[in-house]
Amino acid sequence: MFFTTYEFPKGKLLLVKSDRGLVLAHYLRTPDGIEMALKPLYRNGMDLEHKDGRFDQEKLLFDSYFQGKPETFDSLAIDLHFGTTYQQRVWKAARSIPFGKVAAYKEIAIKLDSRGYQSVGQALNRNPLLIVVPCHRVIGADGSIGGFGAGLKLKRYLLRLEDITVP
Repeated sequence: MFFTTYEFPKGKLLLVKSDRGLVLAHYLRTPDGIEMALKPLYRNGMDLEHKDGRFDQEKLLFDSYFQGKPETFDSLAIDLHFGTTYQQRVWKAARSIPFGKVAAYKEIAIKLDSRGYQSVGQALNRNPLLIVVPCHRVIGADGSIGGFGAGLKLKRYLLRLEDITVP
């Protein structure tokens, strides 16, 4: 597996990929965030190598997104095998939310034929692919911003970038 970092207007993302595709796009909140984010992978016996050149496509797509262009990331190979079957279903449902649009936790639960609105939120909180799986586009049924694993400040920024009005 390989990793690199990507700088964007509000900080850095840690990008990790396997031979199957992008495994992790993690918001780095602190300078030692890389070590903390990689620790579980090392613990699972993963060999990781720092390779900036292996992420050209990812960086181009993120550049486009942060320029405010409606990027879907559909052309990007992703590897969700670290998630449970249910988490993968939720993440795939979130991927179907178009750029500039939002969906409620409840809507996703209904789409998945599940009564567990909170379980949708829990699965999204474990989303390994920030922005690529656009969990920032998921809000409360009442229009409230809801939660966000990378912090509400970043969620508001991403929603504004997509021209979505936020409370």
